[in-house]
Amino acid sequence: MSTRVAEGVSALELADYQKAVRLVLRHPLITPVYPDRTALATVRRWAQQLRTDLMEVLGYRLITTADTARLRRAQDQLDATRPALSRAGRPFDRRRYAYLALTLAALGRHGAQVALGELADAVAADAVRIEGLGLDTARKHDRDAFVDAVTWPTDRPPPGPWIPCGAEALYDIDREVLTAVHQPTRVLQHVTSVRALLDSAGALSLSEGRQARRRSAARRARRAVLENPVAYYADAGPELTGQLRAPALAEDLSRLTGLAVERRSEGIALVDTSGRLSDLRFPGGGTVAQAALLLGARISEAAARHGRHAPELLPAPTAAERLTARADRIDLALPAHGVLAELAGADGEAGLRVGGVIG
Repeated sequence: MSTRVAEGVSALELADYQKAVRLVLRHPLITPVYPDRTALATVRRWAQQLRTDLMEVLGYRLITTADTARLRRAQDQLDATRPALSRAGRPFDRRRYAYLALTLAALGRHGAQVALGELADAVAADAVRIEGLGLDTARKHDRDAFVDAVTWPTDRPPPGPWIPCGAEALYDIDREVLTAVHQPTRVLQHVTSVRALLDSAGALSLSEGRQARRRSAARRARRAVLENPVAYYADAGPELTGQLRAPALAEDLSRLTGLAVERRSEGIALVDTSGRLSDLRFPGGGTVAQAALLLGARISEAAARHGRHAPELLPAPTAAERLTARADRIDLALPAHGVLAELAGADGEAGLRVGGVIG
């Protein structure tokens, strides 16, 4: 068993420490009331060990203050499978992402409170300077998009308190939480493409040394297992494949999270039997989940009837090819400020999926 993970944690306290790890991975922003009133105390108790392990194992940075715990993740891939959602469950489009980014920026310029109309005026003043955006609250399309953008942060921790103020709402602004949420991992003025937002865009060169490259590859391999339902060997390059197959990876992740690592010929997966880390469970409820379960059973039956022959593999793009195609589409569709408006949300919940764990 690796000794560098949870090195200062006794066997009797390991389960409590792993609970704190799962808390910050599942909820990258924790406050005195979110996700519950005990979470922040649990994380703060282990803050020093958490900072050490999360950086060493995953390359993640944990920032704690008196009233918040904020996990800043490293992003390796673009993934559109976890968009920001409105209260009605509709995924955000480009306009809503842009309004959300402008709303967060406007809130940062206000004091302790702001009226809804004043906030709308501030966002509209910024939106009109962006080609193709604008904000006219008299138009239903713009008004609905703005309401969804404003509602999104009020649904995040802590619940957005508001006081009736004449014909509109007066919002209280939690400055500490706002600062923790609106904290880009890159200097946005220097970002000219979507690839610049990814951690892998700054890959180490040969001059960095073999040990530094191996440590970087090991972190990317652990992130691939943690953030995806399955890390497939076929999607990884030679250096990453070696790290995925290394026994140390399974030992580190298992000791860090308390979850089981399962290896198959196709790849490796971190199995969440507790249901307290994964954002989606399988099997789950609903027609799609049940259909997937039935389809899986039929595939297994067909394989059993026809013997143990390997299935025919159909041509498919690799992970690197999918990333290139997706990034090219975004960069061609939007100017630099549009890219930032679409992606400048709060971690993976606002436009970028961070694999199998909410980011």
